[in-house]
Amino acid sequence: MKDTGYNLMVEPLSKSGFTLLEIMIALVLIGTVLTTVLYTTNYHAEVLYENILLTEMYLLAKEKIAEMELNPLESEGSISGTELNYKNTINNIAETGITELRTTISGYDREITLREFIVRK
Repeated sequence: MKDTGYNLMVEPLSKSGFTLLEIMIALVLIGTVLTTVLYTTNYHAEVLYENILLTEMYLLAKEKIAEMELNPLESEGSISGTELNYKNTINNIAETGITELRTTISGYDREITLREFIVRK
């Protein structure tokens, strides 16, 4: 056999890296986890916004009811600094001496109504 100078022996590849399949599986797992985390974060942010908005509307309704206790007049209008509107109504229940004070706060496609009954002496 004649020596051509070429080494035909192939040396084995190094086993220290990752295979393409392992990398693809890792990317799928990372993508799944990130999708779940982002969805959960957005959901909780929406729930938090809803709770803050309803709490603000409830506190404004309580404030309007307190104003009506001191000065029982029907009125309606908008609340400055917000996109909320209010409507105060008074209903005297016949021959019972009971007055119903009602405040409705509306805005942001939501509505809250608070009622309070006062017994007149």
